[in-house]
Parts: sequence; C-alpha cells; structure tokens
Amino acid sequence: MSEDNSKDKQQHIVYTIEQCKVCGVKNKRTFKVGDYVYKDGGSCLRCKGNTLVIMIYAEPINSNI
Repeated sequence: MSEDNSKDKQQHIVYTIEQCKVCGVKNKRTFKVGDYVYKDGGSCLRCKGNTLVIMIYAEPINSNI
C-alpha cells in the first residue's frame, strides 16, 4: 500500500534562526541538537547582546549542483 515517492526521500538541512534581544539582528546557522524555539542563544555578532532562537526550519538539499 506504500507508494515510492522520491520527494519523501529528498534530504534536508535544518537551520536555526537566532535574533538579538537588544539590536534585533538575525543570524542563520545550522541546527544543533538541543535547539528549540525560545531557547536563549549565544552572543550577538554585532552588539554582543543575548540572542533568542526564533525559528527552526529545513531546506531541501539541491542535488543538481
């Protein structure tokens, strides 16, 4: 009853978006085990303020490169 669907087998890379609580700058980085939305992140690259994880999402890996 299962169908062979190539879209189901497509690989993805997961990213985490952090936003600075002070200056609002956003930073995209690869997902790390233990990340979750609203988790306190690291230091802001611009102002050294604290960051907050605001989004986690996956993008398909383009194998046509």
